[in-house]
Amino acid sequence: METLNFLVIDDDKATIANIRAILSRSFPNAGLLIAFQGNEAWNLLQKNKIDIVIADYDIPEINGLELCKKVRANPKLRSIYYILTTGYVDKELKIKALEDCVDDFINKPIEYDELIAKLRAGIRVLKLQQKVIEENKLLTELATALEKQIQDTKQLAIRFLTLRMPFVGEILKKVANASVWISKLTGNFDEEDLKDIEFASYLAYLGKLCLPDEFLEKPVLTDGAPTNELMFQVPLRAKELLENIGTFENVAKIIFHIWENFDGSGIPKKLQSWQIPAPSRIIRVALDFEELRAFKKLKADEALEIIKQGARRLYDPKVVLFFEQFLLEFRELEGSMFEKPLQLQDLKEGLVVSRDVYTYSGLKLLPSGVTLTQRTIQMLISHNTTDPILGNIWVKI
Repeated sequence: METLNFLVIDDDKATIANIRAILSRSFPNAGLLIAFQGNEAWNLLQKNKIDIVIADYDIPEINGLELCKKVRANPKLRSIYYILTTGYVDKELKIKALEDCVDDFINKPIEYDELIAKLRAGIRVLKLQQKVIEENKLLTELATALEKQIQDTKQLAIRFLTLRMPFVGEILKKVANASVWISKLTGNFDEEDLKDIEFASYLAYLGKLCLPDEFLEKPVLTDGAPTNELMFQVPLRAKELLENIGTFENVAKIIFHIWENFDGSGIPKKLQSWQIPAPSRIIRVALDFEELRAFKKLKADEALEIIKQGARRLYDPKVVLFFEQFLLEFRELEGSMFEKPLQLQDLKEGLVVSRDVYTYSGLKLLPSGVTLTQRTIQMLISHNTTDPILGNIWVKI
């Protein structure tokens, strides 16, 4: 450790002189500050680097235990090693002090050997703390460097993909935006999951790199069936490229199962609905929507209608509901220009619902076209307490 810095707090000058003599003899190079009461000590603690405090319990203004609590409550000071001294032989006080915040306890009068033993124990603790801090700093630096390498690798993979297929860049960007938004809305994914979902979205076409040029601008599936026999290879090739890269293991799994159909008729494993990874189901809906717009030149409303028709057969119906909320949120649908979103507390009798109202569990509460009454509004409010309504209530302007 660097030079130690002590703060001794006591209103008894004889005690101060005794501790000063002990510290000068055993730690001649240490820094030493003296305070005679609590507020003075608190000011010194805030303005100086202190490693070890030796404080009497009965100091004026703020007693030694209360001062210790202030120290522990301050993030910049809480690592200080705090020794409390007292002339009382009070076991309950000792127990309370040690439980609350104090590191060690010394009875008065202070003996040389006891104080030195306590201080050496404290110094060992401080050294261990410093070692942990340094090791954590090193781990943080290594983690930052590793994360940068991972991000660089991701960018390289995305660039390689878009060099072969320049037209997919905008498609996959939209897929990634929608997939991450929906994943956040579900509340089922942490930050690492969201990163994997975003990257998997950008690399959804990775397996297409094995295809001849004439198949690059064709969808992998058409109405749930491979567009060409070669399309069976797309998920397999993507998995081969990514599965041996440890940090991309989850991404490989997501991409591998994007083209599974919800009814178990997809590729490559014909998984049933619940077996398909949730991120794969999310990306599939967003990807097919963007393909309908890009390859068939459909409007957003037209493409969404086709996606809705494929719910339960090709797509997870809940994901389709979440995806419609995404499109509404960003005003992608033409019809939304003549609608407005309202929260439950803003609903009024006479308003006409313009979109089906669903809950997070997928239950349809109201169909579009219903005119709101006080009874239906109360029903929505009541149901929302046990099965929350998905998104806003959209009404005609």
